[in-house]
Amino acid sequence: MGKEPKSRRHACPQCDYKTGNGSHLRKHVRTVHEKRRDHACPQCDYKTGNVSHLNTHVRAVHEQRRDHACPQCDYKTGNVSDLGKHVRAVHEKRRDHACPQCDAAFGQAGSLRTHVRTVHEQRRDHACPHCDYAGHTASYLRTHVRTVHEKRRDHACPQCDAAFGQAGDLTRHVRTVHEQRRDHACPQCDAAFGQASHLRTHVRRMHE
Repeated sequence: MGKEPKSRRHACPQCDYKTGNGSHLRKHVRTVHEKRRDHACPQCDYKTGNVSHLNTHVRAVHEQRRDHACPQCDYKTGNVSDLGKHVRAVHEKRRDHACPQCDAAFGQAGSLRTHVRTVHEQRRDHACPHCDYAGHTASYLRTHVRTVHEKRRDHACPQCDAAFGQAGDLTRHVRTVHEQRRDHACPQCDAAFGQASHLRTHVRRMHE
């Protein structure tokens, strides 16, 4: 057997991780196995074990910088790794992360973890400090606080005076109201709807 390549000679004693840099191994052990979050954001409750992750968080969340643009659409992000995930999941339609408990598959590992926590473990770990709401993820909680308690409507329709607290709601509004799209067709009759939730309501009322 040959020697381990120098590029991978530092092996984690607790998992299969290997690296050529001893400091990278120590960082891996601290953040992955010891769950240490030594780098705290001075502007919010975010903590991380990696100072570069903290810098990315500050640029993207607090400075609202979007330096990394998708070459195929209008998507922009403050994190280059998020751009790579976006391209793979949205444009390449890759679903490399399969759920071990059902048939679901996702383009991002984080989406799979969220799926497992919320669907299979039914976890609601992020509690609102203002009401009884508890969210699946920290981002859901932040959206809840902005839209429900701060009453923010940051996503304005470019074609009318409507404004929404979530980008997804704006997208649905444009598709259904201005583009008159009815992408959700009933499999049992000729009805079609602009929103999947409206289709589900129709099926329950008319066909069940």
